[in-house]
Amino acid sequence: MENQAYTEENGVPGDGASAETRPCGHCGRPVPQRAAAGRPFRYCRDNDGACQRASRNTRMRHRNAPGLAGQVARTWEAVDRLDQVVQTLTEALHAELSPAGVKRQLAEVRAEAAAQVAVAQTERDEARRDAEAAAERAVSAQQAATTAAAERTAARQAADDARQTAAQARERT
Repeated sequence: MENQAYTEENGVPGDGASAETRPCGHCGRPVPQRAAAGRPFRYCRDNDGACQRASRNTRMRHRNAPGLAGQVARTWEAVDRLDQVVQTLTEALHAELSPAGVKRQLAEVRAEAAAQVAVAQTERDEARRDAEAAAERAVSAQQAATTAAAERTAARQAADDARQTAAQARERT
């Protein structure tokens, strides 16, 4: 590892305050590198990508140049495109396959499952309430039917009694 910073006390790599640096591919200033694995930064990161854009513009101007200069410019353009693809893939992989990404996906799936379980339980409770209400209505209807049958029987009996009384009254008359 070139340009690696060492602590003065023990001669081993620093703890982050003295991180590894590389020169910028455009202006040559030192560019701090991340401690984690991954592609190194080739351009300054503190100027909103100005060095990267300037380097790319220079290569674009030289791209159509004949000979070695044009070939080098086209090669660097391909390298920049590959770097962008690698960065996009790295970010996607870290977002989806890192422990935090996997935990996030698990949390989303668990939340969705919990929501579906809650909806199913609510539907079950509503169906149970509807069934209990229907059973109560059925019992009430059965009682009303029994009462109506008893009243009908009593009315028939009263009608029969009235007929007999009327028949007896006719016979007496």
